[in-house]
Amino acid sequence: MSSKKKHHISSPLQLPESESISQPCLFPTLPLELLAEILIQTNSPRDILAVARTSKFFCSTLVRNPAANFIWRTVRKKCLPSALPDPTPNFSEAAYAAFVYDGGPCEMCKKHTNEFYMSFAARIRLCRDPRCGKDFIAGHLVDVTYIFKGRARDAIWIPYVESTRCFEPLSIIGIAWPENPTVLIRKSEWERFRANHAAFSAPTSSEELRKACTDQIAKFPKVMELAVALQKWKYSYGAMHRAIKGQNEAWAKELARQEGWNVHDLFECQSYGSLHRRKTSMLEEVTLSDSLSIKSLVEAQLLKMQEHRQNRRNEASYSQRRDDVEQYYNRLRSSGTVVPSLSEFRKLPVMKTVQGSVTGPRPNSKGLALDLKKSGLVAELVAADLKKWMEPARERLSELLGFPSWKSASKTKLHPLDRITARFRCQRCGKVSKRYEVEGCLDFTGVCAHECPNHEKKVQKPVDWSIDWFVKDERASNAVARVLTLAEITDEEATAHDTVKALGARIQCLSCEHAFIVMDFPTLIGHSHRHDDMQVAILPEGEVQEHAFESGLSTGLKYTNFRAKKRRNEAIYWCRHCAPASESAVDGEGQVSRDERVANALQNMDKKRRRKNNKFRAMGFNGLRSHLKELHGIQMVSDEDFFARKPVERQG
Repeated sequence: MSSKKKHHISSPLQLPESESISQPCLFPTLPLELLAEILIQTNSPRDILAVARTSKFFCSTLVRNPAANFIWRTVRKKCLPSALPDPTPNFSEAAYAAFVYDGGPCEMCKKHTNEFYMSFAARIRLCRDPRCGKDFIAGHLVDVTYIFKGRARDAIWIPYVESTRCFEPLSIIGIAWPENPTVLIRKSEWERFRANHAAFSAPTSSEELRKACTDQIAKFPKVMELAVALQKWKYSYGAMHRAIKGQNEAWAKELARQEGWNVHDLFECQSYGSLHRRKTSMLEEVTLSDSLSIKSLVEAQLLKMQEHRQNRRNEASYSQRRDDVEQYYNRLRSSGTVVPSLSEFRKLPVMKTVQGSVTGPRPNSKGLALDLKKSGLVAELVAADLKKWMEPARERLSELLGFPSWKSASKTKLHPLDRITARFRCQRCGKVSKRYEVEGCLDFTGVCAHECPNHEKKVQKPVDWSIDWFVKDERASNAVARVLTLAEITDEEATAHDTVKALGARIQCLSCEHAFIVMDFPTLIGHSHRHDDMQVAILPEGEVQEHAFESGLSTGLKYTNFRAKKRRNEAIYWCRHCAPASESAVDGEGQVSRDERVANALQNMDKKRRRKNNKFRAMGFNGLRSHLKELHGIQMVSDEDFFARKPVERQG
């Protein structure tokens, strides 16, 4: 058998329109005659300027080629609203068109403006801001009419403001040069002209200076005549532009009425808006054929604009509802209600219904806030959802405490989760909120409101909450139980919390063998995490001075404000772990306890401080933190680790 090769014929690869190879532009290949026929059909030299600035080829063809001057001249004589006056000999046709039509920076605010020159003779360009015109006249022009007394035409060779209408284009009465008696000159040019004019008028002036000034005076009328003619043309242009703009706006309103479109949207629409602005700029009316040719495109763009507007309204309404839910959540927390984190609270059935979604129904935002605040029905539904949400959490945490399915007929015994020995920690992140920063662990309320931080930079979505993340904090629970035993009270009693709070800073850590560490109850819970089996003692009343332990001292020093920074830099902080056992029983004024060993220790205090390597010394707070970390292995400084006391100045 003879083998035949199979040829696979594949169709050519079809590239998307955006990726297809662009065809070369054939417009530059046109001969000058055809190019001229096309450009002559325009109504303004401004259009030829735009073409000339598209490439070096067109610039060379239309600007630098003398054969193309007839194009500029023909269009100039047939442009709207009337033919432009002939330029003076110093202008080429292209430069003259740029002089008339180009914009530039405002003389005052320096912002670019497309406005014509206010004064063509003095070449003053200002934007539409009335303040710029007022400030320019007051600060940059000088009136020298009284100096020349009607002889300005024969004595001045620098251009000045040609008409009284320059700064008031809508003025009915306008007196132009040479009838205009007012002579307004730029201050900068006037100073230079006055010096030259004095030299020219002097009897000893040179013949060359006289000839140069005389030539300038002879040319001056032509410059002013052109400026006056351009000022009249600009006034006609402005009148026609306002008329055409009004007609085109009326046409757009009628078109919008017929089609049922919004007029404002029609002007903002990309396709019709560009047509309207281009036609108005060219002093042409928008016709029916113009609008019909882009009707389908306008319809599509208007529909897209409406969709975007509706989406923005939906997002704003949804954002407002989320804010209302957050305010309601904060009110519940402030009232002491046990609530989950805000992200979990939003997932409750009633909150999901009330909050809705971006694309869902859009209830009135004010009405939503009012209903959440005053509606009893909403409060009942939220309470029911919270109870349902907390049931599995209470069961799971009760099991961790060793009380599965706990029930009691007693009304005085606290539920295991409400006892002060119920302490938990999150094994997923190990973090606590600022509210539990001192304790370093969570009670039942803290467990419900806990929210693990999301460390992913790209995704800021809150981490989903799960009761399985939490375990019993054995160290904290055991330490609290020992304090309750020493206080001769059980954690079942409702007065347990008030009892341990009343102890104040009389709880001593016996596990810190080389230091006399005392603290209050909240600090005890956080301190318990430093020891596997923390042993404590309760000191008798009066054994420890009140200011020996200052609650909240470390927290206040960690703030970022100026006052906290200043306090951190003060060298008034002493490490309790380096102090002799009796030193912590000394108050800030040098008073001693009744223990005789304290007196003996104080007698040797000055000698110890004089030793260079003595660690017990006053430090700044940042130095204290480094000291505790390096010497004692304490990562987080707490109130029981140090005290603040200004050193006693020794006499002699």
